Amino acid sequence: MSYAYEGLDTVEMLALYQNQPPTKLITLELNVRLRGAGHQRFRVEFDHYLHGPQHANALRLVLPGGLLLQGPIVDGSNKAAGGWLLLDVEAHELPLEPPAYLNGWKWE
Repeated sequence: MSYAYEGLDTVEMLALYQNQPPTKLITLELNVRLRGAGHQRFRVEFDHYLHGPQHANALRLVLPGGLLLQGPIVDGSNKAAGGWLLLDVEAHELPLEPPAYLNGWKWE
């Protein structure tokens, strides 16, 4: 099976609900496999239980090279031996350098 990406990744499980502050749990260097599953839909596979906040409903992946994939969890399975999540996402390139004009805010 051909994957769009296979390797270590930073994964954020998110609980995003209206009128509630967002909750997230970050897993660093999780071995994942990512493949397309339709228009703007991706399947993320992983090798062990993926911890997250209670009632997590979204996922964010920060891939090497600055590609950010995030979106709501559509379907999935999360078990001790691993699992998969199906996401509706839009790809976003992260900037490599801060913009020149930041409205008075400075990088430190």
